[in-house]
Amino acid sequence: MTTKLTYQWSYIIIATMISTIVLFYYTKELPELIANDRLSKEITMCSGQLVWQGGIILLFIKRKIHTYLCHMITVSLLGSLALIPLLLLYKVTLIDLEVKIFLFLLVVSIMIIEHARRVKKLQLPSYLTVTWMLYRIAWLPILLY
Repeated sequence: MTTKLTYQWSYIIIATMISTIVLFYYTKELPELIANDRLSKEITMCSGQLVWQGGIILLFIKRKIHTYLCHMITVSLLGSLALIPLLLLYKVTLIDLEVKIFLFLLVVSIMIIEHARRVKKLQLPSYLTVTWMLYRIAWLPILLY
């Protein structure tokens, strides 16, 4: 494995771990919605996204897989980092569940826009943003259970 690929995969793994941990703590702030959250769910969801999108790239596009996965996990990492100030706010202020959901959806909306922008910049098909969103939507029943 070349040095560049080693760095890319190291970054992907570290960014996935950070995103997983932040999402786990964020879901702890939503016990009314996600009462049975476990770290294993978040690990599976975040790492599964890499497998899902990586599989789509391998099946249909067959190029730029490492570059795309780095960009994709960067979007997830940025979204997770945006949740950290919210988590801190929730610790010091009582915030209604509806506001927490709205703020989370605001972060998700920005992530979708950023993902689409990066896909376009990489000259990859826009359906990658759709499959990225569909994966997350498919996880909703699992997370809410």
